[in-house]
This record gives sequence, structure tokens and C-alpha cells, in this order.
Amino acid sequence: MESLPPDRQREAALTLAEAFTNDPLLEILAPDLARRAKLGPQMMSVLVAYGVRFGQVWSNDDASAVAIWLHPESGPMTMPRMLRVGMWRAPFMLGLTGMGRMSKAMSATEDFHKQVEGPHWYLMTVGTRTAMQGRGLGSQLVDMGTSRADDAGVPCYLETGTDSNIAFYQKRGFEIIGQADCYGHTLTGMVRQPR
Repeated sequence: MESLPPDRQREAALTLAEAFTNDPLLEILAPDLARRAKLGPQMMSVLVAYGVRFGQVWSNDDASAVAIWLHPESGPMTMPRMLRVGMWRAPFMLGLTGMGRMSKAMSATEDFHKQVEGPHWYLMTVGTRTAMQGRGLGSQLVDMGTSRADDAGVPCYLETGTDSNIAFYQKRGFEIIGQADCYGHTLTGMVRQPR
């Protein structure tokens, strides 16, 4: 695993879009599968761009497994920064309804993140292409951030929308700090204290 090479950003966005096609976090933005398939790469390209510019994006050599981490030096994730990396296109990508759904999802998890006081590592997203799942690539990418957080003595934070992800993260030391219903999905905030 290594830092994502600049020429692999598109592949990274496609990997994350594939990994999140049926994930509640993307389903909330676009309930229709055909629309979600079109929207996924566009939204994930914004997240990848944000991670490259303000955080850390790690991947395997062909970007079929990708994680975006924001480290304590990244500073807060702000709307001006999001706009700078392409979120200004969101109203055109999502439409009015989609923007409302995104705002509600962000509000649902905002209080969870605020519970993590002080410097911390934030796992924005991690995903693996379907054909590559089950090989431990996602675990390696999660461990890259948690080990650095451990070295610095700071916690890690993330949000997820599936029970299988909750179990995955609990095995890695994350604990639930809050849950909220959003359009029939349960969004969960989780934190991992340093070891």
C-alpha cells in the first residue's frame, strides 16, 4: 500500500463508486440504482480530490482498494475546501432533492463527529473493488491510519451505514458513539481510542 499516485485518481474514484453502489450512504443521495451508478464516480472523485489535497489517500498499486484519511494536520473539513475540490458541482449532479437528502445525512452524523474532541484521524471512506474483496486489502488500509493514530496517541473516527461494516470496525477497536435514522437507513458514528 502506498500514497495514491496523481494519475490514479480516476481509478480510485471508480473503485469507491463500485464499492459504495449499494451502500446506504450513497443510496441516501440517489435511491434510484441507475442514477446512483452515474452519480457515484462523480461524488467519489470529489472525495478523492479532497483527500489528495488536504489529507492522505492510500491505495494498492492499481487503485482497486482505496482509503481516504484526514489526519490531525488536515484541519477541519470545511465547505470552502469542499467547493475548491469540486463540490460546487453537487447541485448539478444531485439536483434539489439530492441536495436536501445530502444535507439531512450530513446533519444526522454531524453531532457524532463533534463528540471526538481534539486531534484525531478521520476515515472518510475505504472501499475495494468487488473482485478484490475478501483479501484483506481494506483491513490494511484501515490499519495504515489507525497505526499512525496510535503512534500519535490520538483517536480515529468514522461513519458507516451497514451492520456488516459496524462488525468489521468493531473487530478493529472502534466503538459506536451514536446512531441516527436517515431515510430508513441507520447511520452510525464510531470512534477508536489510541492503543
